[in-house]
Amino acid sequence: MELIVFTNNGQTYHFKGIENFRPTTTGFSFDYLGVATGVKRSAVFNNTSTAGYALAEVK
Repeated sequence: MELIVFTNNGQTYHFKGIENFRPTTTGFSFDYLGVATGVKRSAVFNNTSTAGYALAEVK
């Protein structure tokens, strides 16, 4: 899966290799593989700083 996160201050973040995308009571969280480092990480975004997101299944 791929995920693009749009923040309230106009920044855009693009994540590839998304796993375990989960809505939370305050936002959402997911696991991903760092493209540059190859390290698996977890991320959490809060709804108050996020304008929206786009999630796509990649084949």
